[in-house]
This record gives sequence, C-alpha cells and structure tokens, in this order.
Amino acid sequence: MKRRYLNTLLAIAVLAVMWVGFTYLDKRKSRGAAKTESKPAEKLLALDSAHIQAFTLKARDGATFTCRRESGKWMLSAPATQPSNPLPADQSAVSSFLSSLTTANLDEVVDPHPSNLKDYGLDPPADTVEVSSDSKPQQSTLILGDETPTGSGLYAKVAGNPRLVTLASYLKSSLEKSLLDLRDKRAVTLDADQIQRIDVTSKGKHWTLEKNPEGVWDLVLPPPVRADRSGVDGLVSELRNLSMQTIAAEDKKKEQARYGFNSPTLTVKLTSPQGSQSLEIGKKDGDRYDAVNSALAPIFTLNSTFLTQFQKDPADLRDKDLFSFSTFDAKRLEVDTPKGHWAFEQNKDKWKETAPQTRDITADKMDGLLADIRNLRTTSFPKSGDLAALGLAKPAYRFQVQFGEKNQKESVEASKVGDHVYARRTTDPLPSELAKDSLDAIDKSLGGF
Repeated sequence: MKRRYLNTLLAIAVLAVMWVGFTYLDKRKSRGAAKTESKPAEKLLALDSAHIQAFTLKARDGATFTCRRESGKWMLSAPATQPSNPLPADQSAVSSFLSSLTTANLDEVVDPHPSNLKDYGLDPPADTVEVSSDSKPQQSTLILGDETPTGSGLYAKVAGNPRLVTLASYLKSSLEKSLLDLRDKRAVTLDADQIQRIDVTSKGKHWTLEKNPEGVWDLVLPPPVRADRSGVDGLVSELRNLSMQTIAAEDKKKEQARYGFNSPTLTVKLTSPQGSQSLEIGKKDGDRYDAVNSALAPIFTLNSTFLTQFQKDPADLRDKDLFSFSTFDAKRLEVDTPKGHWAFEQNKDKWKETAPQTRDITADKMDGLLADIRNLRTTSFPKSGDLAALGLAKPAYRFQVQFGEKNQKESVEASKVGDHVYARRTTDPLPSELAKDSLDAIDKSLGGF
C-alpha cells in the first residue's frame, strides 16, 4: 500500500514540475510576442501623400512618364505625349498608387550593405519612382528590383540608404505602373446619368433614344414610342463604364483612313447639358475595334462588346410590356370584352366587384386576373400602323388600371383579327402584336367570377 501511495505522489510531483515548466515557457513566448507586437512596422518612405506634388516613373525598358498636380488635378506627361500638352490622369488610380507608396512597410532587411545590386534586379532597377514633395524630404527615390526566389517578396532600395530590403509581393502590382495604368481611360467623359439623347448609325440603320419631359426614354422612330427601360439602362451602363483598352495613336488627326474612320462601322452621338460627343468605331484590331471620341485626342481600342451592344435593331429597344404597374399597387381595374364590362375596386386591402354586380372578390382570384393583364406583352411589331386594319379603330377589349399613391392610370386596347391579337397603349401611336392566346387567360378568369 505504501508503495502505491509513493508512486502516486511521485506522479503528482512530475506533473507539477511539467506544469511549472510549460507555464514558464508560455510566459516567455508571451513576452517575446509582446515585444514583437510592440515594435512598430517601419515605413519605406516617410511621406504624406497630401504633400506629394509630382512623381516620375522609369521602367527598365526605358518607358518614362511624370505625373504632376496642376490646379488640384493630376496630369500626366511623357516624351511620346508632348509634355507641353499633358494628359488627364485617372484621379482614383493615382490616389490608389500614392496610398500604396506612402503606406508601404519594410518587410525585411536582406543586407545592410550589399556589395552587388545586380543579383537582385536593382542594377539596373526594374522600376524607379522619383517623388517630389512640398514637405521634408522634398525629394525621395525608390528603386524596385526582382521578386525574391520564393515569390513572397520584392527587392527594393531607397536612394541614400545603403540597406537592401524586401517589400510584400502584392506591392509589385501596386507600384509598378505604366502610363496607360494611370491615365484617364474613359472613352466617354460626359456624365452618363446626364445624357439626354443617343443617336446611333450603323450599316445604313439609324435610331435615336431621347428622354421625354418626364425623364423617361423614348425610341424616336419616328414617331416616339416607349423604349425598353432595362435595355436603355444597359446601354447607358455600357457608356458609363466604357474604357480604352489600348492606345493605337496619340493623335487622331493622323492616318484616319488607316484606322477605318473614313467609313466608320458605327457612330454614336451623345448629347447632354454638358455638351455633345461622338464616338466612331473603325476597323477591327485583333479582337477589339479602333475608335475615336470627338472630344479626345487619341485613337484607342474598345472591346467588341460595345459594337454588339449598339448594333441593335430598333425593335429590340421598344418596350414590349404593355403595362408597367405592379399588381400589389393596383387600386382599380376596368375591363371591357366582347362579353361585357367589369369594374373592380380595392378598399382597405380587400377587392370588390362594382360592375356588372356588387360583391366581394377573393384575393387569389383578383391577383390572378391582375397578373394576366400585367403580363400582356408584345411578341412583334406590325409593319402597318393602320389601326382599322388591325381591329384597333373599334377595339373589342379595353383594360384600364389605376395604381400607386398618385393614382396613375394606364389603358390598353386590344383586338382579335383571325388568329392574330393586336394591342396598343392608348398613349402609343404604334400598335404591337401579342401571342394569339394572350387574351384567353383573361377571358377565363372573368368567366370564373
């Protein structure tokens, strides 16, 4: 028994010693980590981006350009772009570059006094960044070399400091910029949201989109008809995000015929309160197209998607929905068919039939009828606008919906001529054709009331 107790006591003693040892090591690690954490990261350059007035980027291949503040805006100049006529810079891209430059932290000191910089890609350097500031230091130069063998860092050196250091590898793409990276690459400089008219000419076809006094887009054929809202929004979004992919020539006045602008593939004229601009698309250039903007100097390339977006048939841009109301927003409905007249009103979220008789209507029946009417949609547009020939001079069907807080009204007339169904909003000058069974569901719903 005594031996058993002795073994137990011995085991407890061993565990106690181990616990003390682990506790001591843990405390040492914690103190070491605390010391490490307390050591602040060293900035590569002691600069404030707000004080930087200019910077010059020089690449190993000889490409050089300068970016300078002028009247609060960043402007670019390079030997190929005529320094006397600077280019507008992408203000956001320059701001991002300066943020990366002034917040970059030193990752590791590789050698405090390196004897050979060539082995690290620093003689000559891959890129050189020369910075001018209105505060101290007024001049700073950063040279960037090759990536480290593991690819986890980038060799770098600050002029005037002998140390060879590394930076985090992600800074390579943030700091090594070309002229194209930092220039304003907008192919349209008008505010897309302020554009009021879009004129398009392509392959002998011409169409115009124009905002009416209510701020809604019309397709001017003529006459003006409702344009498809989502389709026009897609075109405006394309213009808003349209970006030069490459620069083919800095001066568009030279060699117009070479790029196909004597007979453009597509011309898009944009008009806004700010003025007007015209985009011309010339020859195909690889998988892109050469292009010019009347308000900009260079010849540039655009992705082919721009051409396909704007080479549309006018019919593709017409609004194909006959109604725009939301079924949950409807307040009153009147329907005329060859079988009679119906009227429905909503009161305190409950629907009531008021003609030809007065009675309550269940929500599911009313929702079904409203959905069938709201879903009336164009399948094609007749070439003839003769309303009498299409049965719309004396239409057999009429639908009028009142909806919304402002009690808006929309009215549609429809007719059946043989196997064809034609319809138009009463405010539309041109008719449309619907699926031949598009009125059947409405007739069935009314018959079930």
